[in-house]
Amino acid sequence: MTLPAYHTKIRFCVFIILAISTIVIQAQTKKALIVAVGTYPASSNITSLHSLNDIPLIQSALKKLGFEEKDILILADSQATKENILNGLESQLLKNAKEGDIAYFHFSGHGQQVQDFNGDESDGYDEALVPYDALMEYEPGKYQGEKHITDDELNNLYKKIVNKLGAKGHFLITVDACHSGTSTRGFGLARGTDIPMAPADYRAQSENKPKDFGPSDALQIKENALETLVAFFASMASQKNYEILAEDGKYYGSLSYAFSKAINKLPKDASYLQLFDRIRLTIGNSISNQIPEASGILTQTVLGGKFQSTPEYYLAREWVSDSLLEIEGGFLNGLNTGTVIGFFPPDTKNGSNVKPLTKGTIIEAGSHTSVVELKEDFDKNILDHSWGIVLEENFGNVLIHLKKQGNLSIEINEIFQNLIKIPFIKNTESDADLLFEESGMQIKLTNKFGLEIDSWKNSSNKQNLFESIKKSITKYAQAQYLRKLNQQNRKIDLRLDFILVSRKGIKIPENYPSDSLKNEQGEIILKNGDTIRLKVSNYGKEEAFFTIIDIQPDNKMNILYPKAEESSVKLASGKSEIIPINFRISPPLGVELFRLIASRNPINLRPLDQRRSISDQPNTQKDPFEKLFLETYHLDSISTRGGNTASLPPGQVNISSTQFRIID
Repeated sequence: MTLPAYHTKIRFCVFIILAISTIVIQAQTKKALIVAVGTYPASSNITSLHSLNDIPLIQSALKKLGFEEKDILILADSQATKENILNGLESQLLKNAKEGDIAYFHFSGHGQQVQDFNGDESDGYDEALVPYDALMEYEPGKYQGEKHITDDELNNLYKKIVNKLGAKGHFLITVDACHSGTSTRGFGLARGTDIPMAPADYRAQSENKPKDFGPSDALQIKENALETLVAFFASMASQKNYEILAEDGKYYGSLSYAFSKAINKLPKDASYLQLFDRIRLTIGNSISNQIPEASGILTQTVLGGKFQSTPEYYLAREWVSDSLLEIEGGFLNGLNTGTVIGFFPPDTKNGSNVKPLTKGTIIEAGSHTSVVELKEDFDKNILDHSWGIVLEENFGNVLIHLKKQGNLSIEINEIFQNLIKIPFIKNTESDADLLFEESGMQIKLTNKFGLEIDSWKNSSNKQNLFESIKKSITKYAQAQYLRKLNQQNRKIDLRLDFILVSRKGIKIPENYPSDSLKNEQGEIILKNGDTIRLKVSNYGKEEAFFTIIDIQPDNKMNILYPKAEESSVKLASGKSEIIPINFRISPPLGVELFRLIASRNPINLRPLDQRRSISDQPNTQKDPFEKLFLETYHLDSISTRGGNTASLPPGQVNISSTQFRIID
């Protein structure tokens, strides 16, 4: 049968459209290589890590970014030899790449400095990844770093990959290792070693050379190609990269955890700078003295915007039992044990206006799946296709891991034993939040990063000493909990800006731009002795009340504003206010956090010793967030629940965080 001419044209046009579509789809192929080395051979003398835990986190993040499982190559433990890693980069990300493709490389494991043989490093060392078949110690004639992968070797491959991808491609790298650092005093694992891979005499000669390197030095790619490559590093090269104890009780690499958590909440068209800000905040909330680094042009959109943002609902995955349903969402999505989930018909936009088909409570939260216990009547067939929407948010337990350091006298050991009987204080022999030790006539509490939290003279009144130590631990626990507390409501979207008033006693002009306080990676840097003021702006659609909380590097917390006798202050939509108070920056040095809490109702977050009326009027109606906040002051009241806190309706408050680093 002969088709009319116009039918032939239509068929030809359809063919052309399909052909073009095929080319476009092919041009957007995403390829990834994940390398994780957790258990090195015993003969290597390399400390084992929890790197294999990172794999499902990174896989989950990549799937959110549109990577298909078949395009993700994983090399774990014995597979992750130097030869296999380099071959993986060659085959997976270079040979298979086309112009316009997206490539991703992740490494979880140890990092180490190695002797610089070509003289291109000012400090005398190259940075290197430590594969499975490497050794940690330099032995002349036996092992001199042959199996390490240096930044020079990586750069050669990176350049080829970048050139192959072209100006429209993207190459993203995440390195969850460090080149300096080891665990100290039994406080968890750090991914690196202080001892470089070099002869002893070379190390001695290099000690006086300037240490101005950073992980981003490993990316010496020509400037005109930088726009296609972005890299994130877990820490500065001079710092330890600690593992993080997550909500499920497992250890993860700090960058793997933070990157995956950030991706799971990343809005469409977000920039790499927004992604890095979230990474920096998440790591800073858990490890206050670790500063991640980034390289590349961070203002461009993540993967060129070629990914879908995470929906605000969760799908049923499988039935664990008749009343237990596993859903696709976990602590990376902000779901914790105690979170209440309502199940609604598909396409439900607002769960607060519709009666749910049924609801349940999360009893187990993994990294990207959770188990919901259902107690109301339900139809399994309907729930299989429903949307799970959060009805009440829970932010986890108030919990402190306490470790005894060294020998204690009989009386002080009795105090320690009484402390660990408190349900929210857990004794540990490994990773700890706080270290409890006795030295002479002094008792000290120190955090995992070496900062002294508090100290006491050995008093004859043991009960008073116990109460004082308990109070100090309670305050630390409260601040640690509030560091991680996060809730969003864009209708009451308030944000904070810093205004530098003086530096070294010299007054700063009023038109001094606030962006000048940021380094090239967007981190706010303040100096000891600086004086600042705070500007609060309301970008939301509604008026809101606000309170500003300061959490120091040592986890000590202060209410910055409003004053003691006031509730939170009201700010109209579209308005800004400069707080008429000068704040002086002072030690401890490190990463500090200001949290701006906005609410629809007036709330008072002042400590109870400044609010006697609260205890006098226990039935007074209060904002749910205020109740939660005050509950963290009444830790005795939740001790019977093992530190479990109350849940909140979603969007009760909007919490914006401004993180900055204090230096000398």
